[in-house]
Amino acid sequence: MIITNLELLTEAQEKRLVLYGGSFNPPHISHVLFSVMLHCIMPQARILVAPTWRHAFDKTLLPFEWRLRMLHAVLDGFPNIEISAIERELQQPKSYTVNVVKALQRKWPDHRICVAVGADIVPTLSQWYGIDELMSLADFVVFPRQGFEAEALALAPLPQISSTDIRLALQRRGPKDVVFLRTYLPTKVLELYDAFTAL
Repeated sequence: MIITNLELLTEAQEKRLVLYGGSFNPPHISHVLFSVMLHCIMPQARILVAPTWRHAFDKTLLPFEWRLRMLHAVLDGFPNIEISAIERELQQPKSYTVNVVKALQRKWPDHRICVAVGADIVPTLSQWYGIDELMSLADFVVFPRQGFEAEALALAPLPQISSTDIRLALQRRGPKDVVFLRTYLPTKVLELYDAFTAL
């Protein structure tokens, strides 16, 4: 089921496990806002923020451990938000959400799993590996995104920030890029990114 009604998320929260997966390459302010908003609307649910082990479309990613550290740097301390290394445990040749959900069901068989996505993802769901099985195993929680018309929760839309633009700005570091990064990339993430590239 695709959930776009906030009232449906208030039921039996303590038995809900919310999977928020993504490349987080690197994690930016929209990722942080998304995670915190999930906690705000479902404060009793267990929220797992899980970076991808390997991209399903073979995109080049920062090393998994560095993306994990970046997420810890900006999200540790928020109650009920956990940074999950579930994809490292699985080490799939390609990261498929349906396999992650099955693994989570084995760990928490008494929880109802929700997969959290932005409205920009909804048009692509039909292309996901094992989508029919995934839809039978988990609910989808859809957040509004600027510039995308898919039906979503009645919340303020998340900023439309491109991870590609973030990475280009990190490479260029011109005056406008620096302002852009200060606005949309958490300082701790930038520090870790620079530490990684200095190796």
